[in-house]
Amino acid sequence: MSMKITLRHLEAFRAVMVRRTVTGAAEMLGVTQPVVTRLIADLEQRIAIALFTRDKGRLAPTPEATLLFADVNQSWMGIERI
Repeated sequence: MSMKITLRHLEAFRAVMVRRTVTGAAEMLGVTQPVVTRLIADLEQRIAIALFTRDKGRLAPTPEATLLFADVNQSWMGIERI
């Protein structure tokens, strides 16, 4: 079984980082909150890195998430230019 990271994983991750909430990310992507939650959990499992800490239902990015976001966001801007 392949454990590849998909563009959808990165899209969900970027949306959470931009909107700062899973609900906001879901609205941005036009999906439900459980879809975003599932994509983030799956991404974390596939890369074996916790991207967010969870406290009282809120997500806070880890330092690793902040580093990943810089690369993902830069790549995303390139994709949008295309």
